[in-house]
Amino acid sequence: MENKYVFVDWSYIEPGYGTIWPYSKTPVISPYGIRIEIHKPYLEDYPVLLPDKPWESSCINAYATFIKADNKIKVWYEVFSEASMDDMKSNLAYAESEDGIHFIKPNLGIMSFNNDYNNNLIKNVHGTCVFYDKHAHESERYKLIWVNYNKNKPFFQGCSIHGAVSYDGIHWIDNEKPLLNNPSDTQNILEYDEDKGQYLIYTRQIVDYPIPRRSVSLSKSYTFSDFDEPVIIMHNDPTDPPDWDYYTTGYHKWPEAKNAHIMLMDIYKRTSDTFDIHLLTSRDGIIWYRPMGQQPYIGRTSFKDINLRISSTKGIIDNENGTWSFYIDSTPNLHNMPLEERTKPSGEYRRAVIREDGFTSITADELGEFHTIKLDIKNKNLMINAYIPYGGWIKASIVDRNTYKEIPGFEYDSCDLFNNNNIWQTVSWNGKNNLEELKESSYRVKFKLFKSKLYAFSI
Repeated sequence: MENKYVFVDWSYIEPGYGTIWPYSKTPVISPYGIRIEIHKPYLEDYPVLLPDKPWESSCINAYATFIKADNKIKVWYEVFSEASMDDMKSNLAYAESEDGIHFIKPNLGIMSFNNDYNNNLIKNVHGTCVFYDKHAHESERYKLIWVNYNKNKPFFQGCSIHGAVSYDGIHWIDNEKPLLNNPSDTQNILEYDEDKGQYLIYTRQIVDYPIPRRSVSLSKSYTFSDFDEPVIIMHNDPTDPPDWDYYTTGYHKWPEAKNAHIMLMDIYKRTSDTFDIHLLTSRDGIIWYRPMGQQPYIGRTSFKDINLRISSTKGIIDNENGTWSFYIDSTPNLHNMPLEERTKPSGEYRRAVIREDGFTSITADELGEFHTIKLDIKNKNLMINAYIPYGGWIKASIVDRNTYKEIPGFEYDSCDLFNNNNIWQTVSWNGKNNLEELKESSYRVKFKLFKSKLYAFSI
């Protein structure tokens, strides 16, 4: 889907001038009857991946990456064979699935475990993230980052982030030097921002150690090397309780959308020693909003099992049926629980399923209307992803970017009704849907909604 717009904030909604100056000729427009609504996923009860191998006998943890590539859903996940306070005893394992539900752990023959190479282990690393780089040469199509600790230095002064490349995501070639020498621990997230043409690493920082709060920093590079010094972009908010930490970011570039980013962030609550997952949205990946405030997007009691400690993983999977999936790690063990008291093995991944582009919508509970900002028409059709219930409707018109007058042939009154059940629908006016005569020019779209939700549109 090209030139797709979603609603992480109000940026694409024209606010209007407001109360205009006397004698002004500025058109009077004002959005009304709409709000940005957050939608939660459906949480499946049954885990899709369990710690059932000897090298997973302590746990599988939340530092996992799910990617859809080569007609498979692939996951790289961290495992511990024994309970330990030493992060460097973790190993990276690999599994794959045809449907995102039934996963196979193939024997890769790469690493030895108890003198046996019949396992799915790949590498002795910690704090991993895997990225599928469609812009790279096929020999470097997969990229991996991880954290290493220099134990000869004080903790958080000897951390470095390292990288590797691979043609298949299984056999890796390490970069010659670290990507970053920076006090950053656990899972950091690697992405490529097509809007800016840069690789991004969202790091987890500890500020003003030894009185730390975990926070989020961002580092950038035009190549998969020599990342700049991370800059803190998020820290414990003044409206947060004082014992909250921003633990892992769960950062994702919103699939196929222009200038849209989300985080499924694990917020660690020190006193209760557990996590909730919070939804954050951003237009540029730097300025972030928490549209639900302090309320969790997925709380630790969201599953039927009570008192699970939950964490997000990396990856949004297109199920190709109008839904997306992402995966949640759950465990009965609290964060600082003594090793001898922990349930072993622990950790299991469960699916969360949401409508395509379904994290947010422009919602009209009754009658609502808005104009978009000026947009360049790049596609031959205007398409919408919307929920239109019985009795509801959505209509669209294309208007002049300055005068707001309707373009002949694309008027509100001639907009055809939509099918209530389709995810993506093409807008037509008296049966006409071709925008070729308007392409490569700037216009606005006027939407009018009644009891409906607009998740996304493309033009």
